[in-house]
Amino acid sequence: MKTIYSIFAASALLLGGTAQAATLTVTPADLLNQAQADAQNQFNALSDDLSAGIWMNPSNSAEAHSAGIIPVGFQIAVEAAALTIDPTAAHWANMNADLPEALPFPRLRISAGIPFGLDFSYMTLSMPDSNIEMTGYEGRFALGSFIPVPFVEANIRYHQSSLTGVDDFEIKNSGFGVMIGANFPIIKPYAEFGTVTSTATPSGQLVSGPVVLQEYESKKTTTTIGAKIELAFFIINLEQSTVGDQKLTTAKLGFEF
Repeated sequence: MKTIYSIFAASALLLGGTAQAATLTVTPADLLNQAQADAQNQFNALSDDLSAGIWMNPSNSAEAHSAGIIPVGFQIAVEAAALTIDPTAAHWANMNADLPEALPFPRLRISAGIPFGLDFSYMTLSMPDSNIEMTGYEGRFALGSFIPVPFVEANIRYHQSSLTGVDDFEIKNSGFGVMIGANFPIIKPYAEFGTVTSTATPSGQLVSGPVVLQEYESKKTTTTIGAKIELAFFIINLEQSTVGDQKLTTAKLGFEF
């Protein structure tokens, strides 16, 4: 293999009174390794952003859906989640797209509650004219009946979400959260703390050729502060969340009974 010699600097080094020229040897393997490292870093950064965008945020107050007059409940709503990004970052700038600083993730969410404080939810996003799809599932268990304080509610939840349909790229999330909130008649504030593990898996062209990307897994802490507003059968939900270093703002409009 032919070795490429490049003089990056020439400096006088006074070592025992002798001036020496500093040279650096660069091989094709060095250049390929650098390209590999740059590509992997951009893949990891893109995965961090997108995994936050598809994270199944709580988007609900702390009490159970089955806490009403009858021991069952149902909710259907549309959401608009905005992920804060840096469009000048390399992993976005290289796409040559005019991206906003808030990347939208519209969603449809359906939730149902059954006796014993159990809730289940499904979330979906389908991009028009493409195979890109986001799905999410969650199960929650309300703890309010174990808290001897009026208007105070809490729950624990497990959630999963995934992004599929992107060429040679798939992301999966799974995590837990613990929520505490106030069950007031109209406005129900809440806060949730948890973790999410994200796995980004490259395939196809991303794992063939001179530059081969590796699967990327990261574990992040999540925090959410929000409030649910109930107006008869209609609900409005507002949230501000962090997923690791990423920020997500969500608004939801729907109805429940």
